[in-house]
Amino acid sequence: MLDHHSIEQALISAARQQGVTLDSKDLLDLRTGVAATLAAKERHRQRMTTPTYQWKKPEQRR
Repeated sequence: MLDHHSIEQALISAARQQGVTLDSKDLLDLRTGVAATLAAKERHRQRMTTPTYQWKKPEQRR
């Protein structure tokens, strides 16, 4: 899996090849977008790998 730094650099270089000039706000948006996407991907991976929840009826107190 790619780390966030290489993804950011790939997006920045793709934007520069298309002739887009990126200011500091664009770079901040890009960094936060990549970080949010990778965090969502990790949360999804954790949800998919957890065991299925099985409800068990509570025991009688007495």
